[in-house]
Amino acid sequence: MSQTPPSPVSVSAGNIDARIDAMAKVGLSRAAWFALMLCFFFANYDISVLTITLPSMRDELGLAGAELGYPVTWNLVGYCVGAYAFGHVADRHGRQKGLALTIAALGLGGFLTAFSWDVWSLTFFRFLTGCGMGAVLALCSAYIGELAPKHQRGGYLSRLYMVGTVLLLVIGFASLPVLAASSSGWRYLLAFGGLVLLVLPLINGKALVESPRWLVAMGRSDEADRIVRRMESRVGLPPGGTVSVPDAAETAATDDRLPVRALFRPPYQSRMLIVLGFWFAFYVAMYGYASYLPLILEGIGISTSDAVLVSVLTRAMPLVSGLAAVLLVERMERRTMVIIGTLVFAASLLLITLDLGETVATVGALFSSFGIAFMATPAYTYTAEVFPTRARGTASAIADGVGHLGGAVAPLVVLPVLTAFGARPASFVMVGLLVIAAGIIRLGVRTRDRSLTEIAA
Repeated sequence: MSQTPPSPVSVSAGNIDARIDAMAKVGLSRAAWFALMLCFFFANYDISVLTITLPSMRDELGLAGAELGYPVTWNLVGYCVGAYAFGHVADRHGRQKGLALTIAALGLGGFLTAFSWDVWSLTFFRFLTGCGMGAVLALCSAYIGELAPKHQRGGYLSRLYMVGTVLLLVIGFASLPVLAASSSGWRYLLAFGGLVLLVLPLINGKALVESPRWLVAMGRSDEADRIVRRMESRVGLPPGGTVSVPDAAETAATDDRLPVRALFRPPYQSRMLIVLGFWFAFYVAMYGYASYLPLILEGIGISTSDAVLVSVLTRAMPLVSGLAAVLLVERMERRTMVIIGTLVFAASLLLITLDLGETVATVGALFSSFGIAFMATPAYTYTAEVFPTRARGTASAIADGVGHLGGAVAPLVVLPVLTAFGARPASFVMVGLLVIAAGIIRLGVRTRDRSLTEIAA
């Protein structure tokens, strides 16, 4: 006589949330972590490789004057377009579809850029690449946050950034002989970015699975339960969980409103404005600094050769700050780390510009890079955490994508001050923007060691 199987634990948003938070680690396969590492690496690779290949593109394609700005400007435009479009897809049709589209755009854009034949083909391919760049980091950050226990969301993201930073340094040095060996070396470097397409086959039911939090929010509780059961088995927990959740922890399963509309209405309107305001102000200062650091250093009396050397040395500091972020991201409130990193960046700019000697200016330049890298991981983690599951992809991508418009505004804000009044006034403008950004993010909600359900309430 067969026995009646035990009744399954009620599957709901609160139940799935609690079961994931009860895991000692993320129940993803090694293939999934390899795929996520590739996503983070290649998104940042494309950003960094463009800087070193632009002179070679200019020479081979005969770019001059305003033409040099077209690929960069339209790359940022694509960033904003892709951020909204693919973030919206991720919320309406699933994290897997959103990730697949953004990775396809990033990979195809990078690969096709290698075959550019004039300024217009280059501009279009950079626009396509930007569409992928605009959402991949935000969606991967949101994805990890939804699959990770509440006390490990920032830790996993920090480790991925750390690995990516090491790989970028290695590839950065390896790219120099490629550029030197041939006038078409830039094409090989950009085509290499197309290898991110290797992630696409790993978006499946065993590696990059669908987010169970998203599934249950869409009313697909059985699918969510099956995925979480496999995750529980992988980390040594009994499939089905032993967690009971009070009714108060339950959340609405579905919402037929467009996510973007809900984001600009209470209670999420203030959160959207806070993260948008922070990213926009921060990116104006950061892009202004990154674009004109050698000019700023020269403007305060540091020789051209030393200015270039300092600019190169700043690339090594993310290793130090990345390690610090890994150690602290689950011990400190996320917004506190963002504020610290932003203010360290601001203080470093002051060290550069206060005419305290070349050594102090060099230290300032190095610590500015430290501050930027220190706040990056907690900032991305925080941006994804503060929104509900049904709108997290759209919100994260919009915040980062529209925030990047600050990069397009930077030449209109920083460069006129730099050319008309000098390096110090330009630096003071950027310091002011960073202080404003830190003040804005301070207004946000607390997220460390809180469940996503609780944060979204």
